[in-house]
Amino acid sequence: MAYRFRLSEPFDEGTRRIGLQQIDRLIEHLKSAQDANAAIHDTRKGLKRIRALVRLARPALGEAVYTAENSRYRDIGRTLAAARDQHVLMETVHKLEGAATGRTKSAFAAARTKLTRANNAAALDRHNTAIAQALADLQDARARMAELPVRSASFDAAFEGLARAYRQANRDFEHAFDAKDSESIHEFRKRVQHHWRHMMLVSPAWPELIAARVATARQLATLLGEDHDIAAMVSALEGKNEGNPDCPATQKKMVPVLTESQHKLTLAFAVQRQHALRRAAKNLGCRLFAENADAFRDRMKLYWASAETGETLETASA
Repeated sequence: MAYRFRLSEPFDEGTRRIGLQQIDRLIEHLKSAQDANAAIHDTRKGLKRIRALVRLARPALGEAVYTAENSRYRDIGRTLAAARDQHVLMETVHKLEGAATGRTKSAFAAARTKLTRANNAAALDRHNTAIAQALADLQDARARMAELPVRSASFDAAFEGLARAYRQANRDFEHAFDAKDSESIHEFRKRVQHHWRHMMLVSPAWPELIAARVATARQLATLLGEDHDIAAMVSALEGKNEGNPDCPATQKKMVPVLTESQHKLTLAFAVQRQHALRRAAKNLGCRLFAENADAFRDRMKLYWASAETGETLETASA
């Protein structure tokens, strides 16, 4: 079930093949789940792979189909978001507690205790409900994917989709590190995740070279993900989740009460960590998005055409 196109297959057939493989994998994960948190985490990652595939195929789908399919998988992800986000919140507090020392460490320990008490009661029911709903939605999505109206067999559509997503990532990269706010950083993270998965999809064009790009994009997405998790943790500790529709009910009712001193210590430590993450992320972003989208598209098309020619020669000589 490799998440990549084949050099020899038409683009429309490859898109449906990869989409169906990913959906079947997610359904199997959720049906056989022994660890609800792990199953939900794997499913959300799989949904991101499907959304990246749909985004790559956007020029061949048309805006109406693209919007409907992207929304379909986004909404399934939101079904699982509350259950997963609460788990990530606890992991983030635990990670920062482990990195802190002295009074700051004690402040994070206090936050962890309060969050644990607020979360434990409804966690199991929330997970089971989310998994059941996601399974039903994925079964419906599978029928749609089997008939997905991809209007081109040519890979030119794929490279137009690649360039469009790359162009948006380039713009969001510049904006994120000019604005320096958590929401802009989070939006850039989404673009990086798309780019990472797009590179996986076209990796047969030049596996060795693209593997390095995939690794860099994955590393960048990890840094930006940690930044986002810290921002979410700060909001939770300040009791700012009441207006968030995806926030678990137990967390909405819970406003962790740290002393003023504890709050200042946790906030200062979190901000310091975010600054370090953003410095490293900007450096990686400069490597990934150093050229304009048209040049990037043309380079990738050339790699793909060269790889196809090489495969044809190998087949002819076999």
